[in-house]
Amino acid sequence: MQLLVAIALLASAPAEAATPGVVGELEQSASTTPKQKSEFAAAAVSEIDGAVTTVSKLLETARNAKEPDKEEIQCLEDKLPQLTTIAEVAKKTSTSMEQHLAANDLAHADQEYRQLAVLLTRAREFLVEAQQCVKGAGSTKGKTASTLSSDDAANTVDGTDEIEPVPDVPITPV
Repeated sequence: MQLLVAIALLASAPAEAATPGVVGELEQSASTTPKQKSEFAAAAVSEIDGAVTTVSKLLETARNAKEPDKEEIQCLEDKLPQLTTIAEVAKKTSTSMEQHLAANDLAHADQEYRQLAVLLTRAREFLVEAQQCVKGAGSTKGKTASTLSSDDAANTVDGTDEIEPVPDVPITPV
């Protein structure tokens, strides 16, 4: 069931949502060493887990506010389960990739590697959307476009939580 939800989340991702760093990861997946793939997977899973923690704390803060904003809480409640599902799928994908690497099945390892890159992109998008839930509380409604790049130093919640972005691996021409 969770896999179906994750597939639906991935399928609903707009093509232009991929960040340049993730596009670079996807383009060079065949030339990336197994060690680099493992490092990327660990960093991606860690960043996604950090996003889940951040949104959980945002939701807790919103619920415990002196005057809770129901719209803000609902918005965060909508994002958290989706992020949690992405985190669970990312962990399984990372484990599967490691197993394929250990078995020297590079074709399937590359497939899992690319899926992790997409999951990381979606997690970053949900984190930005969750942050917009909080920033948008109490303001007038409208369309907002947000981007999050790996050049951002960190994302913080009341100055205490930091999520380090996954570093981009240099792109080598194919």
